[in-house]
Amino acid sequence: MTLSHIIELVERLARHLGLGAARRAVLLRMMRQTAPADWGDPGCDPVCFRAQQDLARDLGISDRTLRLHEKGLEVLGIIRIDTAANGRRSGRHLSHGRRLGINFRPLLENLGRLLAMDAEHREEAHRISVLRLECSAAKRDAKQAIEQLLELDPQHAALPELLRRFAAWPRRYAGFRCAENLACHLAEIDAVAAEARACLACCAETSAMAEAGLPAIGNATLKNLVRVDTRPTTPPPDTRRPSTNGNAEEDKGDDLRWITPEIVKEMAGADFRFCLEALCPTGEITERALRSTAIMLLRDLGITESAWEEALDQLGSLRASLAVLLIEANREHPDVPVRNAGAMLRGFSARDRLGEFNLSGALKGLLRRKRAAA
Repeated sequence: MTLSHIIELVERLARHLGLGAARRAVLLRMMRQTAPADWGDPGCDPVCFRAQQDLARDLGISDRTLRLHEKGLEVLGIIRIDTAANGRRSGRHLSHGRRLGINFRPLLENLGRLLAMDAEHREEAHRISVLRLECSAAKRDAKQAIEQLLELDPQHAALPELLRRFAAWPRRYAGFRCAENLACHLAEIDAVAAEARACLACCAETSAMAEAGLPAIGNATLKNLVRVDTRPTTPPPDTRRPSTNGNAEEDKGDDLRWITPEIVKEMAGADFRFCLEALCPTGEITERALRSTAIMLLRDLGITESAWEEALDQLGSLRASLAVLLIEANREHPDVPVRNAGAMLRGFSARDRLGEFNLSGALKGLLRRKRAAA
C-alpha cells in the first residue's frame, strides 16, 4: 500500500479509531510530512522529523496542544515518539537506520488489523444501505395495503391504529445508526403491512370477493410468482442485441404471467441466482424475495439508490426486480454486454413512462439466448 492508500484508510477509520477532527488533522499532516517511498520500504521506517513548532504553526495550534495530540496518538498505538533528550527531531540517519522524530512503524504493524476493521465497517455500511432500501420498499407495501383497506372499508376498526403507526415512522433514516436498529424498524413495517393485508383478506371473504381479484399486496401472505404451465416449443435463437422491446410477434405485450420460479432461475445470472436461492431455500420464490435479491446486488452492479427508487416508483416492485435480473444477466451478453447498469435501469424507467418498455419481451429474448447457449 502506498502512502495515499494508507491516508485514505485512516480517514475512513478515524471515527472508529477514536480520532476527533483536530487529532485526525494532526496525524494526517504528520503523515504527509514523511517520505512516501519509506512506506513501501520494509527496511526503513516512515518518520516525520519536521520541527514541532513548525507543525504547530501550520496547523494553527500551540506547541503544547500539538504535544498533547502526539501523546494521544502514541497511546492509541499509531505512532512512536522517538526524539533526542532535548526533544530534537532530525532526519539524519543514526545507528541501525534510526531517525529522530514521529515514527509510524506502529501504524504499519497494525495495518492488517486496520484493513480488517475497514472491511467490517464497509460491510456494515452496505448492510445499512440495503436495509434502508428494504424499509423504503416495505413502506410502499404497507401504504398500498392501508390505502386499499381505507377504500374498501373506511370504518374498519383496525384503521386508526394502522394509520397511527404508519404516521409515527420517521421519514428519513439518519437516526438509525446501526443495522440492528434498521432491522427492527423493517420488522415493524412488515408487521403493519401484514396486519393490513390480513384485514383486506377478511374484507374480501366477507364481501364474497375472490382473493385472486385483489392485487398481490392485498393477500394475507406475499404472493408467489404465478405458476403457469409454460412448455412451449423450442424458442427461436435470440437476436444479436439484448432486446428491451422484443423482436417476435409472441413478445408483444408486457404480460409476465408466463414467468415461473423455474424460469426465473433459468434466466438469472450466477450472482442473482445465488442470492435468490439463499433467500428461498425451499424453491418458493416470492415477489419480496425477488426485490430483496435485486437490492442486495445494486452495489455490485453499480446502480445508485436513486436509480433504484426511480425504477421502483415507475415500474413497481416486481417489474423493477425483474429489470435488475435482466441487467445482471446481460452483463455476460456475448455481443453487447451491459457496461453501465445504472444508466440502463434509468433508461428502462424513462421508456416505461413513454409506454415503450416491454419487459416481458426483453425477458423472453434473454430466455431464448440462455436456452440456445445451453
